[in-house]
Amino acid sequence: MEMIELAPDIYYIPGKNQSRFPYCACFYLKGKNMRVLIDAGMGTRNMAPVKKMGIDVLLFSHCHIDHRLTQQAIADVPVWCHVKEEPFFRDKEKLFSGIGFSRSGIDVNHLFKNASGTLNIEVARTLTDSERIDLGGLTLEVLHTPGHTPGHLAFYIPEHKLLFSADIDLTPFGPFYGHDFADIEDFIKSIERLKQIKAKIVATGHAGPFDHGISEKFEAYRKIIDLRDQQLLSRLDKPRTLEWFKGRNLFYSTYPDYPDLIQWFELVHIEKHLARLANMGKVVENSGHWQRRAKRIEHGA
Repeated sequence: MEMIELAPDIYYIPGKNQSRFPYCACFYLKGKNMRVLIDAGMGTRNMAPVKKMGIDVLLFSHCHIDHRLTQQAIADVPVWCHVKEEPFFRDKEKLFSGIGFSRSGIDVNHLFKNASGTLNIEVARTLTDSERIDLGGLTLEVLHTPGHTPGHLAFYIPEHKLLFSADIDLTPFGPFYGHDFADIEDFIKSIERLKQIKAKIVATGHAGPFDHGISEKFEAYRKIIDLRDQQLLSRLDKPRTLEWFKGRNLFYSTYPDYPDLIQWFELVHIEKHLARLANMGKVVENSGHWQRRAKRIEHGA
């Protein structure tokens, strides 16, 4: 699939498999002083055009496998990422622990055997929020947008009001936080922050690019979190254990690819929503069983 030029010297690179896991779409900027690739999970064939144009630095939006699957094709290019994401690039065990594999029971070593070369990556430089990188004619603004992962980054090019939001991906499925190190409330804040930028073009790691209705897309994406709250509450008319939800397709309608993995991620989503609803006072837990909290009846004076 060909690259899409979004603005002069700025390219969106769709990933293999329509940018679906285990691949992603990536972003390339050809400044006068620096050529930057953001993420490297598009597949070797799709990377070929930008590899030919030259890459000085590889920036990672975050540590997930689908965003670094093709990194070995440019293994000599220095890697930059957010300071909170660095440990998950350097240490495979920290990555697997942060994702939650250590308690999932899934044979992840077998699952990621084809990605083993990308599981221990040295980081040459760490990035911080609001840092501005002068590429020569293009400015790349670093935006720390946690929630999906602790050090997830989005990137803004002010000269063209162009945003690469990575895995704040505006897909119909909605925000993904099915890992132990993910956080729903952080994700909500990050969505709102990117919405307030009012970019003219938004490209993401798995959908887009978008050039109209952008504010509405961010809002619809955010509201999926509330919809999941309601879906979960509707099943808590009687006490349920977390295990009861396993394989019931509450958030995922099917498990077509990587069924064991997706089923586990769905269960982690539910676990996080239960904690969120408990903090909101909407559910109560007793001996491992969750149920809607009974509404109090207010009596007049």
